[in-house]
Amino acid sequence: MVIADPSSRLTLPHYRRIAEMLRQTLASGALRPGERVISARKLAEREQVSLPTALEALRSLEAQGLIVARPRSGYFVRQVTTSRGAPSSRPSQRPVPVTMSAVARSLFSNADARLVPLGAALPDPAWLPTAALQRSLLAAGRRLEAHGQGYSLPPGRAELRGQIAARAAQWGARFGPDELVVVAGATQALRLALRAVCRPGNVVAIERPAYFGTLLLLEDLGLRALEIPTDPAEGLLLAPLAEAIERHRPAAVLASPTVQNPLGASMPIARKRALVALLARTGIPLIEDDVYGDLAGKNQRPPACKAFDRSGNVLYCSSLSKTLAPGWRIGWIAAGRYQAQVLQARQAADWAGAPLLEAAAAEVLASGDYDRHLRRLKSRIAEALRAVTAQVQASFPEGTRVSAPRAGFLLWVELPRQIDAREVHGLALALGIGVSPGPLFSPRADLLNYLRLNCANAPTPRLLGAVGRIGELCQQLATRGPAQPRSGQGWSVGSADSP
Repeated sequence: MVIADPSSRLTLPHYRRIAEMLRQTLASGALRPGERVISARKLAEREQVSLPTALEALRSLEAQGLIVARPRSGYFVRQVTTSRGAPSSRPSQRPVPVTMSAVARSLFSNADARLVPLGAALPDPAWLPTAALQRSLLAAGRRLEAHGQGYSLPPGRAELRGQIAARAAQWGARFGPDELVVVAGATQALRLALRAVCRPGNVVAIERPAYFGTLLLLEDLGLRALEIPTDPAEGLLLAPLAEAIERHRPAAVLASPTVQNPLGASMPIARKRALVALLARTGIPLIEDDVYGDLAGKNQRPPACKAFDRSGNVLYCSSLSKTLAPGWRIGWIAAGRYQAQVLQARQAADWAGAPLLEAAAAEVLASGDYDRHLRRLKSRIAEALRAVTAQVQASFPEGTRVSAPRAGFLLWVELPRQIDAREVHGLALALGIGVSPGPLFSPRADLLNYLRLNCANAPTPRLLGAVGRIGELCQQLATRGPAQPRSGQGWSVGSADSP
């Protein structure tokens, strides 16, 4: 079933027929990736339809991830390999139970702090503003005195909630301090959000590929996962999501619209608006994981989906773990109309937070230290991404494709199909190198020929040498011939080519 872009309000009689004809033309290879598609005006003349009808047909293809619009230039064929199929060219998979914990344990049971850190998605400790963090702790300790060793009762310290709300207002959020609950990191925020809107056995729509921490949460809460195709550059695809909603009626959608893990994709603002509108119409809550959001944008970060929420349907979750102080476990949730349920679940979970750390975090945000640190951090990440990407291109086997994220510090690497990333993980681990293999990022434990690399580390000779060594391992595995048939290969994540 081919459906229209959910963001459109037009219902026109011929656009589906025209869109399907254009889709078949693209599948035939008549137009190569990057080539310009017929203009809407010429398409309208050729098919003898109105200009809005022609535009709707092109927008339908854009929603399916087959073409991309460029301002004042028209539509162009997206950089994907047509022989493997566009991500949305197949209906969404059926919901499946999640059983990720055994996979995660088997892969990380021997993890060692001395590993070259290409696996875990954490910033280099040397890149964190240690002096500023220490100053804030000392200042908070002096101010709170003995009270700093007590409890911070839900919803958390007022000055921290005020700082978070003020910063969010800069990108368009409309929640105030009283609509926030401070929690122990983004993982707890996501857990509380899922508990507020789901019951065991419910279906949750997630991105494909998805952050494996999300999958572990779904498993622990007894929820089933429904994978939605996700574009490597522009995030969750709305047409497959709308079809999945029609077929399976999930209890919630859990997504990272800004800097998705592991792809690094960020949805355009128009698509974020459309996502919020689609879910508001259907009454399905959006759980928004925005833990990497502050790493997007140069001078001003882009708005999260929460900026477009007018009905309280978006449960917004974020933290300081990926940017400032992972060990402080400072996170928050603005749960909209589910605020009371989240607050109750927070009180039942572990009752209280750490007042000294909450006060210190408020101090860092208020002083300007956080903004100065973010500018340095984003510059360092950009340099590391360039260096690691160049090393992958130089040392990995022919046929390897790598994402080119505009923000964040994760690279999603597609290996030739005969290479099993689980084997790469094991061989790399024996050499003292950590990587995250693709099976971690799908409830089906497929995506066998994908790796995620963490680039939030200084591109030292040791680090780049480790990337080169992984490339050598992949070269060796690629020469062994075709791998045995694998289950779960009916749909691929799509091209990881540079956008």
